[in-house]
Amino acid sequence: MADSQMPRHQMFAGIGIALVASTLFEGWAPDGPWGSESFTRGTIGLLGAFMIYFAWFRHKFGFWGAIPILSLWENPESSIRIVASLGIALIFLARIVGEQSELFPAPFGLIIMLGGLLMIFTAVYAWLVFEGPLGDEEE
Repeated sequence: MADSQMPRHQMFAGIGIALVASTLFEGWAPDGPWGSESFTRGTIGLLGAFMIYFAWFRHKFGFWGAIPILSLWENPESSIRIVASLGIALIFLARIVGEQSELFPAPFGLIIMLGGLLMIFTAVYAWLVFEGPLGDEEE
């Protein structure tokens, strides 16, 4: 008998998308112990973003995890450039969102900046291992 249920990581992604989308609407979230509805919405959105990331990781690598170790990279030479480019793009987006946009709360730019910096650090480390001085000479 075929299993007709949706895979668990797809359910994670769907719930994560719903949580992130719910942050666009005001007036539904409680003030919480911190006394701020927008902080509650942001926390729920951040939880949704984590769920989307974990679902992507499970879909991409076939197991649940959080950090893709370098041995999992299929094509590291091109992946390094893609990850670094996306990191730089996120840093520029953080500048636009954080300083020039009234649509987003002020801390949102910092969260985007953190993601961009982490991507750049990952790309630099991967370059050092695969193409730079930290790589194995024997391979």
